[in-house]
Amino acid sequence: AMFLEMLRLSWKALWERKGRTIGAVVGVMIAFTALSYALLLGQTFKDYTNQFFTSNFQTNVIYVTGTQFTDADVGALSTISGVVSAVPIAAARGVVRIPGSADRLPVTVYGVDPALLPQLLPPTALYDGQMVVGSGTALVGYYVAFDRSTGQQKIAVGTPLSLTVGRRSATVVASGILATGALGFVDTARGFVTDLASFRQLTGITTYNTVVLTLEDSSKIDAVANEIRASFPNVDVISPQAILQTINSFLTSFQLFLGLIAGVSTLITALWLYDTMSINVVQRTKEIGVLRSLGFKKKHIMAMFLGEALMIAIIGVVIGAVLLIPLTQMGLPFMNSAQTQQTRGPGPGGFGHGFFNINSLVLDPVLVAGAAALVVGINLLGAFLPAYRGARVNIVEALRYE
Repeated sequence: AMFLEMLRLSWKALWERKGRTIGAVVGVMIAFTALSYALLLGQTFKDYTNQFFTSNFQTNVIYVTGTQFTDADVGALSTISGVVSAVPIAAARGVVRIPGSADRLPVTVYGVDPALLPQLLPPTALYDGQMVVGSGTALVGYYVAFDRSTGQQKIAVGTPLSLTVGRRSATVVASGILATGALGFVDTARGFVTDLASFRQLTGITTYNTVVLTLEDSSKIDAVANEIRASFPNVDVISPQAILQTINSFLTSFQLFLGLIAGVSTLITALWLYDTMSINVVQRTKEIGVLRSLGFKKKHIMAMFLGEALMIAIIGVVIGAVLLIPLTQMGLPFMNSAQTQQTRGPGPGGFGHGFFNINSLVLDPVLVAGAAALVVGINLLGAFLPAYRGARVNIVEALRYE
């Protein structure tokens, strides 16, 4: 009953000093909103990064590159324990020309086994046509088919193309158009994917630049990578999972950095509350003496001042939480604008674009609750010393105070 009475007195005292109370509430509101938004922004980047990697990459895949691989090397890699399949990729620089046109487009020509193509490119990597390659047919990159600056389509499915690598040329029909973005070591924007036999006939190259290994389970990535490095010490072993872990580590640091910057406003609010409570203690010295003479103990006086700080913090957090909801739904317009300029062109815009299309922040209740607890805790800490001083005021001196 005594503590309820102290809370009532705290509430009454707050509104006897409306100006300072409203100022403190606004400060807490800004501090909580800024801190929550910063943490949610960092979390959103982490979530979208994970979503991008899991939807566009297989996490149980390893890319082995850095040297030229023979068929025997590919066979050796495929026999490593934990490896389900090995897909070799051959690559060379070439030029594509549309018959009857003077345009010459530099491309990266890839040679893959048609039977293994579904393991290399998912259905989402196809913009138009069919995901097939064979004798006289090939997949062309998005910006091979569409002009990057104007968005005008120059190559349609079924268009015959002249492909030149070195001094050799061949006529190839576009069986499909790849979507924008890059998947692994296949550039779906400026790439040109042919079947392996046609690639070898055109280039004379019989080795491979990259071997894509699919594993039984992503937990075996480290063990398989170590065995690869033991057998092929000069190669580079890359896994999307390892890249994702590195990016997540960076984004976590980025999130903490944003939180620290936003947390400065919380410290400023705590200092404001410290100053406000110090003034309250001085102005209410006689009131403290009266309360003590009526039987209120030191802990009750301290609870009264801390109750004022708690109420200010809770009101500020509640108002901030209400404002936070529409703020998180606004998304990041500058990111969407940048994306639009980078991907102008007809159609759905293609594969891999969702990464920067952040329409709203992920409203994580755990992060919001953590930010609220931190803001309330720091502000109570700021009010603790004035409350402690108020509780230790001498009763006689307090009653004589004018």
